[in-house]
Amino acid sequence: MSKPWKSFSEQVGLLSERGLKIDDPDGAERFLSLVSYYRFSGYFRYWQVDAKNGNNRFIEGASFETIQRLYEAEQALVLVCDEVLHPIEVLLRTQFAYHYANRVAAVGGFPRGLGFTQSPNPQAVPVEEHALANLDRSKEAFVRHYRDEIKSGSCYTPEVYARMPIWVAVEALTFGNLSRFIEASGESGVLTDLAESLHVSPRTLPSQVRSFVYLRNRLAHCAKLWNHSVLDVPGLLPNIERRAKRNYRQFSNHSIYKVLVALDDVATKTQVANKWLETKVEPILDSNPILAEGIVNPKKYGEMDSQLLVGQEKNDGQ
Repeated sequence: MSKPWKSFSEQVGLLSERGLKIDDPDGAERFLSLVSYYRFSGYFRYWQVDAKNGNNRFIEGASFETIQRLYEAEQALVLVCDEVLHPIEVLLRTQFAYHYANRVAAVGGFPRGLGFTQSPNPQAVPVEEHALANLDRSKEAFVRHYRDEIKSGSCYTPEVYARMPIWVAVEALTFGNLSRFIEASGESGVLTDLAESLHVSPRTLPSQVRSFVYLRNRLAHCAKLWNHSVLDVPGLLPNIERRAKRNYRQFSNHSIYKVLVALDDVATKTQVANKWLETKVEPILDSNPILAEGIVNPKKYGEMDSQLLVGQEKNDGQ
């Protein structure tokens, strides 16, 4: 059956009918006009009795304002994540190009796959092909400046970029394809040089960059961080993981928090930020225990402690 259209006021009424406590209906209506009911449902499902099996009633004590505060605290976390993700991405582009040019080739090497270890799977797309696809689609003037009009049918050939320096090429790559370049550059020595310049381990850097790409993509698509189980898990040296768990909080392997610990380590060692986890992330998590639990130990619907969900939050003004 198709879902009927409902006004924002009717959406608030529906939540109220299902047992959600709403102290300020006008405020709830304004909030749903900014954050869609569907997006918000990804959060309030945790307060419903058994939404997966059709029971959309809310548990006793569930409050619209509590869930709204959770959402707003998560948005504050998103902003502080971008504070370090953006400069780290720029830094990685800069340092990779610098060391690749020094170790392998300043100009014309990457289109031919020089310096990259390819997958042993004969069906795998060569590493450089991902980058060439970015360049082929680009309409940037700096790309057109170095792109010769050499085509095979309607497609460019790799020779079209023979004049392009690597430090130009990296500016047109997606962050994900830059991550591919970094991971494939171990045997050439570029990865080692890059890791040394950042004062991090070459063993963990590739997986950390993948996790940064993963987090950046979720932020770019306004996807939920709370109770999200990370697919691209960053590697952490044992001493770094132990220190984070000792100084801050315990966290599960697939948590967003583990990515934040890796981000903090790279940001600290590269001087992108100082004590970012301690001074920017932790105060947000401390202010909202519900957010903190879903960031450090993601759960599925129905798995979170109901006492936490309906309990008083710190600094909630009540």
